[in-house]
Amino acid sequence: MSAPTPGGAVSGRFAPVERYAELAALDDADLGARLLAAAPTHEGRGPGRLRAWARTAIAVGAETADAETDGADALCGAEPRVTECTGGLRRDEVLLAEYRRRARGGVIVLYTDALDYAHGVAEAAGWAADFPREAVRAAALHHERAHRLLHGPRGRELRRRLGHSAAAWGRLRIRGHVVGADEIAAHAYAHRRGGMRRSPLLLTAAVAATLAHAGPPVPPATAPVLSPGGPA
Repeated sequence: MSAPTPGGAVSGRFAPVERYAELAALDDADLGARLLAAAPTHEGRGPGRLRAWARTAIAVGAETADAETDGADALCGAEPRVTECTGGLRRDEVLLAEYRRRARGGVIVLYTDALDYAHGVAEAAGWAADFPREAVRAAALHHERAHRLLHGPRGRELRRRLGHSAAAWGRLRIRGHVVGADEIAAHAYAHRRGGMRRSPLLLTAAVAATLAHAGPPVPPATAPVLSPGGPA
């Protein structure tokens, strides 16, 4: 299915307007907690714990954006190459972008069909002015750059501040990975770097609501053909 173009008819596959209004009333910590709650590894964890983890991840993502802007945490090595292709609308997800590690700088892949779909969701929700297509594209790029940063010291700092222990023997504790926390941090990074009024977490939640409402937008995508993209 193609996302509606600006000014076009809204597809019935999008969620009810009331659902978008419900999401818009939540703050980022609540949206992040919902994202965490969707992970099977967090079954049984209380909403207070999930919200606290979300707040921590949001803080680390915003601090990482501020530090990089100040030049204190600039990315090392060559900037990743950016390519664009289709294939982001999949049976069980809408994938806007992904970072692929390479020996020389890596590649950020932007999926143009998924970007169009996300913008269509924003339009259906009445948020088109907050999420114009170029802002959605920029947020996707920032999000993947954040994942690069979170592979290093910033990721270790995130795990330290989350304070989750995977195992313990007496005083010895093994720091655990909180599934989804890096995604929340990357959203917060993109929010801060992009200067967006509404959070990318909100758009992510709205896209997820469309999948829950009517299922995936398209059958499994065929292998995408990459096209050269401009510099980041």
